[in-house]
Amino acid sequence: MNFEKIKKIAKYTTNGLSIIAALITGINAIEGITIPYAVQIVQIIAVLQGVIGTYLISNKALNYKKED
Repeated sequence: MNFEKIKKIAKYTTNGLSIIAALITGINAIEGITIPYAVQIVQIIAVLQGVIGTYLISNKALNYKKED
């Protein structure tokens, strides 16, 4: 599996996680609807997005350094 394919999968995963976090936050804000552990779920999603983003940025930095 080449890096471009991994990068594409990571971007789609990050976008999907963002949508899920927004849905959880939005639905949980509606009065009368409570999602158990909504805050913790959104926090875990944020951590996953951070890890994926760090991977993408670090790899970009390595490729930029190699070109110098």
